[in-house]
Amino acid sequence: MSAAQDLHDPEREQLDTQWLYRQGDLVLGPLTGHQLVEKLYAGQVTGKTEVSATGPSGFRKLEELDAFKLHVSKAAAKQRVEAEARALRARRLRQKLFAAAVAVVVLGVLGAGAWQIARYSSVYLPGVKRDELSIEVSTPVITVAKRSRPEELFEYPGEPKQQTAERPSTKPPETTPDKPETKPDNKPEKVASAAGSKPDRRPTGGRPTGKVTTDADGLSTEVNYDQAAINRVVKQSQSTLYRCFKEEAERRPGFAAKVPLEFTIGNDGRVAQLWVDHPQLKKGPLFDCLLGEMKKWPFKAYTGERATVNLAFTIGKK
Repeated sequence: MSAAQDLHDPEREQLDTQWLYRQGDLVLGPLTGHQLVEKLYAGQVTGKTEVSATGPSGFRKLEELDAFKLHVSKAAAKQRVEAEARALRARRLRQKLFAAAVAVVVLGVLGAGAWQIARYSSVYLPGVKRDELSIEVSTPVITVAKRSRPEELFEYPGEPKQQTAERPSTKPPETTPDKPETKPDNKPEKVASAAGSKPDRRPTGGRPTGKVTTDADGLSTEVNYDQAAINRVVKQSQSTLYRCFKEEAERRPGFAAKVPLEFTIGNDGRVAQLWVDHPQLKKGPLFDCLLGEMKKWPFKAYTGERATVNLAFTIGKK
């Protein structure tokens, strides 16, 4: 028993001895062997750390000293366990952050989708209240395009009357036939009258296709557009303009007015021109919004004279 105690005495002496240890190029200490063991478990020193009990010379690694071998093994195992625990926590944290990011993206997409659906429903879907904004639409009237500029629409009280050039008459001037000289007991000679001859209005270059109409001046126009098809497109698409009027009502609190519209459909089936027959709305955000939406209306392409559509919206609060 005493021999066994003597066998362990050197280890106890090493733990009670004052030790110097190296940390990089520095020599630190002195520390007791117990203090070195504490630093070993704290990860401040390792089994590779060199220590010396005899001064600046004679440095040896901790893992080579019998008194520290067991502590070096336990400290290494403890460090591995803690490293694995830290890695596991970091991995779980990354998973939580990823799940949170996915949840935020999903909620953002759902929120944006819900907002778009609500916005679409409030503007386009029938039977849905549009912030108590009443919008009534008149029956469209389709005619052959004649207007050349927007000032030829209506005259408003208080606005200066604009003079427009009168369309020159295409009718030939009437001439009075000269009276022939008469002689006694002789019958008057027959004289050809310019007014008596009928002008030849037969079209040249072949017979026009489609429906041919004649205006007040006697000019023939070719009409090939389908009024029923135009009415269907207007009826199906007119609700797309509600958003424009709603935005105008937000810009103008208490906005209420009758807004007549007139637009021309080009031969390519797209709205080519728009006139807003209201003195305060001829230009501006409402005009731009209406024209932008109406340019998307899918009319059929056609040939011949262009079609003009008159449509009126009555805006007011319910």
